Amino acid sequence: MEDPTQNPTAPPPPAPDNRNTPAPSSPPPLRRPEYSLRYTLKGHDAGVSSVKFSPDGKWLASSSADKTIKIWDAETGQHEATLEGHMAGISDIDWSPDSRTIVSGSDDKTVRLWDTATAKLIRILRGHHNAVYSVSFSPRGTILATGSYDEALRLWDVRTGNCMKTLPAHSDPVSGVHFNRDGTMIVSCSHDGLIRIWDVATGQCLRTLVEEDHAPVTAVKFSPNGKYLLAGTLDSCVRLWDYHRGKCLKTYMGHENVKYSIFSDWLVTRGSYVVAGSEDSDIYLWDVQTKEVAQILIGHDNVVLGVSAHPTKDVIASCGLDKMVKIWIDDS
Repeated sequence: MEDPTQNPTAPPPPAPDNRNTPAPSSPPPLRRPEYSLRYTLKGHDAGVSSVKFSPDGKWLASSSADKTIKIWDAETGQHEATLEGHMAGISDIDWSPDSRTIVSGSDDKTVRLWDTATAKLIRILRGHHNAVYSVSFSPRGTILATGSYDEALRLWDVRTGNCMKTLPAHSDPVSGVHFNRDGTMIVSCSHDGLIRIWDVATGQCLRTLVEEDHAPVTAVKFSPNGKYLLAGTLDSCVRLWDYHRGKCLKTYMGHENVKYSIFSDWLVTRGSYVVAGSEDSDIYLWDVQTKEVAQILIGHDNVVLGVSAHPTKDVIASCGLDKMVKIWIDDS
């Protein structure tokens, strides 16, 4: 299997001139990650549901059942701002591609857009009939996708706040949504056990993926190269799908996940790893190819709900029911 974290459009490196040098006997082994806890960020008054690094790598945002979003300096861990206005807990957040806007989805049934420079509310999007569970910006930042307990997937025009499409996506809450790398497709997942790929322009369902046991799917994300999907399910598994072939290629196991929606992410700065939280209060890193657990990060005191890999540095952020946000750094 090719590396799902590599950009397929990047030009290949020039071939080395090996005429006068002997060929190495074997490639050097990959260095195993050695993350250690750098900061514990305190300030939320309830469990922290989601944590995301900004695309420019400067900021970290966290959302909580305490109805707030907090913005932190990604380098120092210093608290920079608190965004307030939701009337109920917040399940998910996402950054715009230019790192200037945050979108949040809440149990108050609304989606809100925030200006990160001023910490002010830009717009409230109303239309879902139940709690908003998942949110995602398109790669160009012009469209929002939101999934809800009302079983629908909605697409919104960011500039006007108008709902462009409402797709009756699933027969249970829509627990995860994510755009592919060029913004032409969106994936949704649900507690009904289904993963669905949608054409953004037409709203047509292009493919439905289902694991044979129909385990509830709680999170889904396209790979950086756009060819694969990472899906977390309530059978203590994270699965790697080749969605073109409709085939599950890898299953990552060892963590505990049978009750809560737990996010996973791709860790690509050194080697290729999958990272996810766990209900045993730890964070698990798996080698993408071998499926082996490469490292377990211990530090939280309760379920770890969210993880986020820094876009350019060997840094991981995590959050959970212990009300804490933690930053982990690989200094090796």
